[in-house]
Amino acid sequence: MVQRLEEALLKEKKKEEENKENDANNAIENNKKRRGSESNHNNNDDEDSKKIKAVEEFREMNVKQLREQATLRGLSTVGTRKELIERLCEDAEKNSLDEVFKEEEEKEKDSGKEEKIVTATKKGAAVLDQGIPDHTKAHYHVLQQGDNIYDAMLNQTNVGHNNNKFYVIQLLESDDWKTYMVYNRWGRVGVKGQTKLHGPFTSQQAAIVEFESKFFNKTNNYWSNRKDFVCYPRCYAWLEMDYDEKEKESDLEEKTGSSVGAQLRETKLEQRIAKFISLICNISMMKQQMMEIGYNADKLPLGKLSKSTILRGYDVLKRIADVIGQSNRSKLEQLSSEFYTVIPHDFGFKKMRDFVIDTPQKLKKKLEMVEALGEIEVATKLLTDDTMMEEDPLHYHYQQLHCELIPLDDDSEEFAMIAKYSRNTHAKTHSQYTVDIVQIFKVAREGEIECFKKVPLP
Repeated sequence: MVQRLEEALLKEKKKEEENKENDANNAIENNKKRRGSESNHNNNDDEDSKKIKAVEEFREMNVKQLREQATLRGLSTVGTRKELIERLCEDAEKNSLDEVFKEEEEKEKDSGKEEKIVTATKKGAAVLDQGIPDHTKAHYHVLQQGDNIYDAMLNQTNVGHNNNKFYVIQLLESDDWKTYMVYNRWGRVGVKGQTKLHGPFTSQQAAIVEFESKFFNKTNNYWSNRKDFVCYPRCYAWLEMDYDEKEKESDLEEKTGSSVGAQLRETKLEQRIAKFISLICNISMMKQQMMEIGYNADKLPLGKLSKSTILRGYDVLKRIADVIGQSNRSKLEQLSSEFYTVIPHDFGFKKMRDFVIDTPQKLKKKLEMVEALGEIEVATKLLTDDTMMEEDPLHYHYQQLHCELIPLDDDSEEFAMIAKYSRNTHAKTHSQYTVDIVQIFKVAREGEIECFKKVPLP
């Protein structure tokens, strides 16, 4: 009996010791969790305090300073003071998230994990479409025979039927020149869509026949006559690409956008001139501005714009101007469809009838868009002219303007006079915003004085 009691007491003692050990372990674990939670909380507090500090700094800035900050960050500089602050705050928050992601990436690298990087593959003149599988991209390129590049981007917009779709056709040749495939991707503008690969073909001619027949079926135009392309109702239109540019738009964005701060520090230009040149040469900002007014820069990249495409868009707008006062809705729908086919827009899944160009105000906006596209087409040509071979890109761009810029001092008489004119001519109908002068320049274009001298005085 005594022995059994002793055994029972011994078991009870062991149980108590085990419970104490478990309690101690639980306490340690809870402390760890609490410390982790406190650490996360402190990190969040630090992050929040950084955001609050950034917002306060932006609120203390005037419009000129806010625009300078936007330029340095590659952001749009248009809009009211409130809009500029909101844009800068969003960018600051995005950058803080980018830092978090960067830390996570470093941790993954330390633990031996590999990242898969998706890049645009370019072999020859044309970039392989994003929907082509990676294993195919590794061994194929777009077929090119002299100036004949077998790469077609098609677009079709029909406002009445709510259609806004694209079709990609590429003829792929293997890097060892033994096999060929014809690739298609199609869908609504703004989505990735569906893909299909035809082949492989062992005969180049068979692949060319497949490519050209697909092009004809979708456009009702022969591939060989595409330079004299005719748009047909309910058919796709061919968007002519410019394959002559020396750099991809993504490269230009990186060099003219992300490195603005470094360029401003290193340039020999006077800083006010340098900031202005960096602003007008910022491809990222151009792209953002165009996307804000509806243009689909992913479908027809700014660096790929051809002059003929822009002129076709302008021609359609001229025909809309002739019809806009006649209350001919069906004709306006047809012409609007033609315009959006030539100049791609990303409307998502909204109703296309809401975007008929049927008022002078809408027409004016589209005319401004086409004019801007024309200016961008020239700008991208200049920016790709071996610019980055220069040690001072901003100075090189300045020389390309062939004009002298002289900044006016804020306290000069000319500055005060122009500022006064700006205030006095600001119409009451535009009371919802004010205009702030960032900088005023005297401009002397090369050869302008000589031209004036040639004109006889009355």
